Order: sequence, then structure tokens, then C-alpha cells
Amino acid sequence: MNSIISFENRGNWGKSSYRGNCSGHVIKELIEHFNPKSFADITLGSGTSKDVCESYPINFVGLDLHNGFDFTKDSLISRLGNPFDMVFSHLPYFNMIDYNKERKKHQLGGNGNDISQFSNPDEFIEASFLALMNQREGTRKNGTYATLIGDYRKNGKFYSFQSDFIKFMPKDELISVTIKGQHNCVSDRNTYRGSFIPINHEYLLIWKKKEKDFYQICYQKAKELKDGINTTWRTLIRMVMMKFDGPVALQKIYDRVLEVAPEKIKSNANYKAKIRQSLQLYCTHVERGIWAA
Repeated sequence: MNSIISFENRGNWGKSSYRGNCSGHVIKELIEHFNPKSFADITLGSGTSKDVCESYPINFVGLDLHNGFDFTKDSLISRLGNPFDMVFSHLPYFNMIDYNKERKKHQLGGNGNDISQFSNPDEFIEASFLALMNQREGTRKNGTYATLIGDYRKNGKFYSFQSDFIKFMPKDELISVTIKGQHNCVSDRNTYRGSFIPINHEYLLIWKKKEKDFYQICYQKAKELKDGINTTWRTLIRMVMMKFDGPVALQKIYDRVLEVAPEKIKSNANYKAKIRQSLQLYCTHVERGIWAA
């Protein structure tokens, strides 16, 4: 595997009619380079990764909204049962493609946070943070987790989400930023003039997991990215609730937030009220004193 990869055809894996479909060659490169014995994909889509993994002696799990998995709130490690050698994602490139429409076209259901429906890039960035941390939690120590993401341009604004993704994760876990050439894109049909530069590449970001506390990373990264995410409180609460993976008593939520974010608590005497406010906005009230993601 090299730091620049390019495949002129996507291969016969998955469905080519499913827009935004990841090239099966990317999955193949990852498997043959890292030789994982277990592989999970949290963005299964039309099943490209599943088709590729069938060619190897490998334990595969594919999850998506259309089979009941919401990576912004459902715990991956709980679904897997134990950490996997490799966890992959190919997240929507913000709202470039309407995946709700794609699922309907291919007669696939799915309820949950479809981040391709977001209109605010900050919300997309926060949801991506949740997805990446969920991936990391589902990866074994010394295993690898990876995501494929592209740049995005709309209405004269340019977003390079890969730079945000790199900032999210522990700096000492990033092992590769691989450039992937893009071919046969819908935008290839257009003719551009002037100084416009078309986007003809994506980024495959690869990390190797080390032994670090889940919550401390979540809080530290949310704190570092406070200018790029609407509220660190929201991010912190959503990550804590994902870790519980089910209904939990309010006091346990207080205790967990106090444990993982003592500095934030010290700076807010009314932290319990702030936690309750965040729960009311972003979580589900099951019964008195009980909340769920």
C-alpha cells in the first residue's frame, strides 16, 4: 500500500448504482496491508466492504442506518461484542449526496441521524467526531481504524474535512494520510473556467489505536475544538451517553461527567443544570431520573 492510490474502476463489489459508493479496491488494500482477522464497517451502504471481505478468511460485521445502527449514539463495541482488528467508515461528505434518497431508491429503510441531511457544517463535524470516537472504541489495542473522506465545495465555500478529522483524534495514533484519486465523478461532466480547481481526490486517514482512556480523549478534543463545534457540553454529554449504551440513571451521568471532565465542572457551579439541559435537548427521557441516548 502506498501513500497515493488510484483505481480507474470501482470493481464488482457492492452496487455501482448506489451513489457515493466506496471503491472495493480501498477495502482490499487495507486488508492486504494490515491483514486483520476481523473487520467492521459502520457505513455499510450497498455492501461493498462485505463483498470484499467474503474473499478472505475474516470475521466481518457491517452496520448502517438501514440495518439499525446510528453511529452518532449507538455503541459500536456493544454491537461487536469485542474489539475488532480494523474498523472502517466512509462518511457522507456533508450534504453532497442525499443518502436518505439513496436508501429509498434501493428500498432500504433506516431511522436515526442521517448526517447527509445536515445543513450546518459544524453539526456535520460534531457528528463525524462521534463516529470516529465510536470507531476507535470498537478497535482493539494496536488495531487500526480508518475513514475515507473528501473535500467539499459549495456556494463559493471550501471545506477540507480531513483536516478537522485529524484534529479530532490522538496525534500519536495517526499513521497515514493516503491520497486516493477520484474517477468517473458526476462533476467530471462539467467544464470549468477561470481559476476554479476541481476536486479529484479523497483522503484515506488511518490510525493505530493505543491504550488511552476513551472519555479523556473525548473531552480533551472537544475542548480543543470548541471554536469549531457549537458546544463542548453537547459533545461531552452525547459521548458519555453513547458509552452507557442504554437507559441510565441521572446520578450516574453526573458521576461520569464529574470523573472525566473535572476542570469543566470546576468552572461551572451549575453543572448539574447544564447536564440536564443538554439531556433534554439531545437525549431521550425514559422515565423520572432515567435517560437514554
